[in-house]
Amino acid sequence: MRKYRLGAAVLAAVMVCLAGGVPASAEQRGDHCVADSASGAFRCFGSVGESLAAASAGKVGVSATVISVLYEHANFGGASVAVTGSPCVEGTNQTIGFLGGWNDKISSFQTFNNCYITMYSAAEYQGASQEWYANDSGNYGSNMNDLGSSVVYSRGPSRAELLKDCGRATKACNAHVDQRGQDFHGDWGRVDTVFNCSSNKITQVIGKRDTRSGKNTVSNEISVSAGFQFLVDWSVAYKRTWGQEWGWETSESVETRIEVNPGYWAGLDRSPVMKVASGSYDMWYDKRKWGHHQWYVWNFSGEGPAPGVVGQTRTVGKKMTSDEKKKVCGKSAGLVRSSAGTQAESAAATAPPVRVAEGSLHS
Repeated sequence: MRKYRLGAAVLAAVMVCLAGGVPASAEQRGDHCVADSASGAFRCFGSVGESLAAASAGKVGVSATVISVLYEHANFGGASVAVTGSPCVEGTNQTIGFLGGWNDKISSFQTFNNCYITMYSAAEYQGASQEWYANDSGNYGSNMNDLGSSVVYSRGPSRAELLKDCGRATKACNAHVDQRGQDFHGDWGRVDTVFNCSSNKITQVIGKRDTRSGKNTVSNEISVSAGFQFLVDWSVAYKRTWGQEWGWETSESVETRIEVNPGYWAGLDRSPVMKVASGSYDMWYDKRKWGHHQWYVWNFSGEGPAPGVVGQTRTVGKKMTSDEKKKVCGKSAGLVRSSAGTQAESAAATAPPVRVAEGSLHS
């Protein structure tokens, strides 16, 4: 375990590292460090878990708040530097004037606690720069990949904050749906379930209206059913660009006729057709917001159920266990309908691809 100082002593610490022949490979170094922007303390550990545990416990500096993690490789791989400080507030910057052993080696990053990141290609905040939104993550593009030397954290906007302003605090807000992906079938979900508590086979129509929602890549906190104007603007832009309807939330009637044997349950599942598209937003504030009139939201993508399309359906069923029969049927000797029965399986969640952090965020 090594301990250095940031700020005035950073250069000396870097020279110590270089003199020690620190290899370039993260696997060889095993370096996962914590840099405390408040106290200047800098310590390295053998794993990400150790470094983050030390950071969160306040064992490195006066702060136990992680505001960012910088990574040696793309997709948050390789060596890492967890930067601690305070949640970012307006008018206060938290800085690292030189990245030391990670100079010209940072390829990806994450930011937290309302901290907006500006990476510079030279020490002490000189040279070319690349800004990125608060509470976000990304891989650096060719303009900053393996080129970063110093970094500033400030209270800037997150993409979610900008999008929430669309149509509310902005004079203009425009969606641009630049790419359309291949339609796909979404997760299977249970539409209806019936239980035959009688001693006879029953033929029954089962089903009802099934409501499905989409999602966006910006923030889980922005519900697609909450009526945000930027979601409406996206739907309009999608139809204008691609000539098809876009739905963030749709409700379709799904029914089928099915035979249910005595003592069995039967269910109707649906897998909706999902559309996917990506693009960006530009917005204009009458009064400067976050220091600028014009802001851009890059790397926005969404998934939404295709309006008016049922998609795939299937019927499933199984003999009730004694516990199920006791719980569901009770004293009933007929057909019991319940939406709280056995649920359809969902596909395993897949992590979205890491986006490239590149381009101007404002003008």
